[in-house]
Amino acid sequence: MRGFASDRYQTKVTSRDDDSVTPMRTGLTLPLLFLVASCGGEPAGLPGAHEPSASVAPEPFDPDAAANEEAALAPCGAVTAQGYCGVAFGMSAAAAAEKFPVKLNSYDGADPGVPADANHCFEMFAEPPVQGVSFMVENRKIGRIDFLTEVAKTADGFGVGASSEAIHARFGSAAMGAPNKYEPEVIDLTVIDGAAKFVFEIQDGKVRGWRAGVPPTIDYTEHCG
Repeated sequence: MRGFASDRYQTKVTSRDDDSVTPMRTGLTLPLLFLVASCGGEPAGLPGAHEPSASVAPEPFDPDAAANEEAALAPCGAVTAQGYCGVAFGMSAAAAAEKFPVKLNSYDGADPGVPADANHCFEMFAEPPVQGVSFMVENRKIGRIDFLTEVAKTADGFGVGASSEAIHARFGSAAMGAPNKYEPEVIDLTVIDGAAKFVFEIQDGKVRGWRAGVPPTIDYTEHCG
């Protein structure tokens, strides 16, 4: 190739069979070697080559976790249209924190006793051994409770793991289903009980999570978002 820098660096190689002279462009050899080395990773023997990456050990499994959670929530009774475990809809966040049997932590770091404004919305999550119970606060009042735990259930025994068929059999046409706003394959099955609502998220025919509360807080798919 004309003008290529390697043309200036040519050597002569003489064949044993004849006296012909063959030009060999050595200027390309080094760049190609570097290219191959770069594509193949670090050469063996260099510092840092083939060193195993650090791993983080998973948290140990607690075989007593389920039993401890069940024991903590045993005094709570059923989830009703009034609330759960002494926490009533319309109650202040501070009063709810005093009533619930384990400590509640605010999701966004807000102080439940001093919300930023009257419309401030935040969530309070139960600490272990309770898993999967949270309270949503809006307008300085408890408006909703979300459940991912299998322990909490309605008076009819419905909760995580219950079948949609059983809920329909109990409530008939009063159990109204609609596709989830963000997951069309999930059905939000709603049952109205006075001023309160129970909303069961149905996936593959089973309740994967559910909530109880009063409007408008109970209707937010995005929680406080």
